[in-house]
Amino acid sequence: MAPQMPERELACLLQALEDLRGAAPVLGEAEDYQFARAGLDTTLSPLALRMLEAFEDYTLPPPVVAAASRASCDIERFPEDVLGALLAFVDLPMRFTCVVASRTLRDACMRLSPRLEHDLLLKRFPLLTGLPVTGTSLAGVPAPGELFRMYQDKFNGERFESQQPWPSISLVEYTLAGVPAYYTLALELRLREAEGPWESAYVGSRVISPQGADGALGVGASFSIPEGLYERALDHPHVRFSANVMVSRRNQTGRVRFARIYSGVIDHISGHGIDFEIDNMPYAPVSENKALHFIRYRADHTHNWMDPTLRVRWEPIHGAAGASELLVSFKWITADFDENMSERDVANCLEHYVDWSE
Repeated sequence: MAPQMPERELACLLQALEDLRGAAPVLGEAEDYQFARAGLDTTLSPLALRMLEAFEDYTLPPPVVAAASRASCDIERFPEDVLGALLAFVDLPMRFTCVVASRTLRDACMRLSPRLEHDLLLKRFPLLTGLPVTGTSLAGVPAPGELFRMYQDKFNGERFESQQPWPSISLVEYTLAGVPAYYTLALELRLREAEGPWESAYVGSRVISPQGADGALGVGASFSIPEGLYERALDHPHVRFSANVMVSRRNQTGRVRFARIYSGVIDHISGHGIDFEIDNMPYAPVSENKALHFIRYRADHTHNWMDPTLRVRWEPIHGAAGASELLVSFKWITADFDENMSERDVANCLEHYVDWSE
């Protein structure tokens, strides 16, 4: 173990270094070096003067080729606590310079307690003193470089605002292994007479696309329902109808995945059509917060908290006896009104919000 320097001598060394730090700008900016140098004889301590003389007598060593051994330096004979004091004295940029220039200083820096690095960070970012650190223990505290980046990232002077994500898969069509693929909606219309079991009355699937002229009816799919079912829903109160809607796709590995996005019964019947009850889409219980950004972005830009949902509406086809149509469309909804989702919103909803199977 390297010998330890007495505390008094260590204090004198640190003071001498401080004196030299103050003298460096005077010498560096002086037009007459010798005149400026003579003025320091009365202000620097004897130890600082001896150190300055050593620096003045120093000459650069000749270039060393890669195969040559590293020349020894007097600094290698310094006690370990002296090397630690030198590294503790300088700031982070100067310490980097020391580590690059000297293997001895690099080894000494590696032996230093991580507390020194964190102390420098606390001087740079005083708010970090509020971290739950017990005594001198740094257990659980990020490494200095990581902590520095984390703090700068969190306190960057910018006001936080949710960012709307971009879907990585196009809503209308995407290519998988060179083959066009689509998001597909599947609908099951079920009926139940009295207290009997639920029975499937219709099953169909459609590619998601804009509905109506120029997408006036929103983005979704339209299903042609067999004749007679709409009249049964209108005229037979003992017959109940429900709808289940599923979305499916292939992921980038080719695996087929699906998600439930609606399940509900008829809520309201009028002379103009039948509305099913509102069922908010289930969303993934574990995510990378993209789902949260998706709905928060909408709330931040409309001053209303709007839930992504699916509207299911069943209407007769005018002029076609017995024919009817059930429209499924993606909506933003509040307690008072709903609004069509854009194609980008629907793509984000399907990618980041719904709860896909594994």
